Amino acid sequence: MAWLNLLSMLVIPVYVRLLGPTSWGIIAACSSLQLMFSLIDLGFSQIVPRWVAREANAPETLRKYIRVFQRIYGGLAVGGFLILQLAAGPLANRWFNVPPQQMHELEVCIRLISFQLLFQFANNLYVGIWHGLQLQVQANLRTCIFGTLKHAAAVGILVFAGAAPANYASAFALVALAELATSWWVTNRRGLLQAPDSQGLTLRPFLKEAAMLSMGILVGLGVSQLDRIVLSRAVSVDSFGVYVVVANLAMAFLALQTPLTRAYFPMLVQEAKQNGSVSTATLRRLLLGNTALCVAPALLVGIWAEDVLRLWIHNAHFVDLGVAPLRLLLIAMCFNTLYNCFYQVIIAYGKAHLVIKINLICLAVGVAIAAAFIGHPSLWLGGLIWVATTLTQLLLGASWYWASSRQARTEPGGTQPLPTAEP
Repeated sequence: MAWLNLLSMLVIPVYVRLLGPTSWGIIAACSSLQLMFSLIDLGFSQIVPRWVAREANAPETLRKYIRVFQRIYGGLAVGGFLILQLAAGPLANRWFNVPPQQMHELEVCIRLISFQLLFQFANNLYVGIWHGLQLQVQANLRTCIFGTLKHAAAVGILVFAGAAPANYASAFALVALAELATSWWVTNRRGLLQAPDSQGLTLRPFLKEAAMLSMGILVGLGVSQLDRIVLSRAVSVDSFGVYVVVANLAMAFLALQTPLTRAYFPMLVQEAKQNGSVSTATLRRLLLGNTALCVAPALLVGIWAEDVLRLWIHNAHFVDLGVAPLRLLLIAMCFNTLYNCFYQVIIAYGKAHLVIKINLICLAVGVAIAAAFIGHPSLWLGGLIWVATTLTQLLLGASWYWASSRQARTEPGGTQPLPTAEP
């Protein structure tokens, strides 16, 4: 994971240099459509590892659930792909602020990017299965290999076939297809796809939990993507490209917590199942680990943000526009990292309704910030939205944990575990 984030930081300046600000802005606009497949994924990507972890010691039941997961992911992937294909023209011509002579180029790039997103979305199922089985090393190794191949193919095709956004999108789509095929083959070799049918499964609890969490994540994605939704319409495509670059840098620090969080999540689920609660010691270790891995490095980079951007991009336009939003986004990533520890406990307890409540409050805060400053279409507005919403998440998540722990301690009979959602 560290290598993938470092690689992304190394190649973005290469892409900017090869493509130029406007063509890079087209790539950034297309990449922002990842939101479409994130909306489709909803709660399934987080619930699949939880249910795989629960049924890890019941191979036959596990295979039946995986068969159901395949059908769900297959239908959602095709549906999302078709929607994005149909929307390519209107998005290119009516939404993004792009020069008229480049509208067709943007539309072609959107259509190609939709193939990449289709394959990546389908591959998420297999990644979720591996993480639910605590096969993090194998999962991260394959992700690392194919992530490297995607960037290598993209740089190669831009250098030898021409610096066009369509070439970039084609390279990523082809490698994403190879990754999906490999994931299916590896999972099938383990015998996890060999289930005749799903007869005998009680799917209602799973679907109920997925629907509830999906609603919460749907609102949460509205919160997390509000900055890009506002800025994609309010600023020019080359300025939007600057924002995507600094946002990618900030998100790279957020991703540093991923291996630790994924390793701890099955432990949190099993503690909740066996003991009825997650111990304070386990949560404390997760908080301290994420602080060391993500919060401390993000704060250090925020202090020297201007120097980092100058050394990284070597482009005065990106430095002038990007320093303020980068600092705000890095502060927001610190808040989000700490909240994510409480979020993992919420999911392990099966309290999807709480996610909905927290995200609705945060969405209201984000919309209020956007409405108050919409007359000032500057890139720092995106960072300000993130700071306000992530701080709200952290305060609400920590307050819930403190209140629920205190209530459990004061109940008759000593420390009582919080109830978990049983299938």
